[in-house]
Amino acid sequence: MPAWDDLLASLHAGPLETPPWQAFLAQLRPRVGADFCGFFFRQGDAHITDSTEISVGPPQLDLLPAYKAGFHELDPVPYDDLRPGQVYAMAEFITPGNERHERYWREFLIPGQRQYQLIMRVTTPGGYNAFLVIWRGTHHFTVADSAVLAALGPHLAISLRIYAELERERTRAGISGEAVRRLNFGWLRLDARGHVLDRDSQADELLQHCDAVRIGSNGRLIPRSGEAAARLGAALRDFASDPLARPRAVRLSDDPWLDMLLRPAGDHALSGPARPVVTAYLHGDREMGASRVEQFVQLFGLTASEARLSLALTRGRSIAEAAAEQGITEQTARGYTKIAYGKTGARGQADLVRILLASVASLA
Repeated sequence: MPAWDDLLASLHAGPLETPPWQAFLAQLRPRVGADFCGFFFRQGDAHITDSTEISVGPPQLDLLPAYKAGFHELDPVPYDDLRPGQVYAMAEFITPGNERHERYWREFLIPGQRQYQLIMRVTTPGGYNAFLVIWRGTHHFTVADSAVLAALGPHLAISLRIYAELERERTRAGISGEAVRRLNFGWLRLDARGHVLDRDSQADELLQHCDAVRIGSNGRLIPRSGEAAARLGAALRDFASDPLARPRAVRLSDDPWLDMLLRPAGDHALSGPARPVVTAYLHGDREMGASRVEQFVQLFGLTASEARLSLALTRGRSIAEAAAEQGITEQTARGYTKIAYGKTGARGQADLVRILLASVASLA
């Protein structure tokens, strides 16, 4: 039989397991002589049938599908009204002569060998409702068994709160990470010779969608443009000798757009022969310019010509440069920008660029 300290240790470690609390339930089962031990939890006002179940016991007697299919409507336990931390027996809720209760007992509890149950509810400030349930099919649990569950109540509430916080942070991190990924930022770490020592998955995606830069067979970062390669080489030399050198920007591609910001690795440098000297931040677009133009047209009601000019401005072009690229006069280009200001609510060129870059089009 598991020692009490071992049982608490497995309970406290439960939020870190997959599935959570599996080891705790496996230790609790022999401790109280149960056929099954289950932990059921749900968040907010989710229906009882939407609970997540973690349980240990003979798999051939899994009645959860039958419960969700209709027997939950016969269940007499007022789960959401149970006092947290108090241990209840199933028999407390079965009313003799009540047809629904007797059917639940006869058709669900007895076939599932769970007519003798102890139930304890725990909650968290974040809105989790959870129920620790032990059951067997032959005889009642003892007062000592109830005392074990009651003693576990405060510890289980803390463990559930830790789980809730971890899940909240996982969700927030996932949403934030997805937003960053959709904004198309990635990073690489380079040594003094330009070898890629580390990189994130977003950098991999950007490299896959643009042939303006690649990682060679020897692991070095190789820009396609000779000018970009020269600027990268100069930065590698300068940053290796001066960790406080100013960051440098390198244009890698216009369509799809891809820029690179080079910064000294600074205090984060590792020791050894593979010491990184540069952190390269990639920022670009997986969409071709034509797709972005179409999105600006849909979002802001711009014409295709106005959208093309606006896109050029977001990519660092001056009005004169954008006009020359599109084969129109600078006067015509300035007319397009004024119309774009009105349609987007921008107060000027810088504000127009901000609005376009901050729009949901950047998440596409």
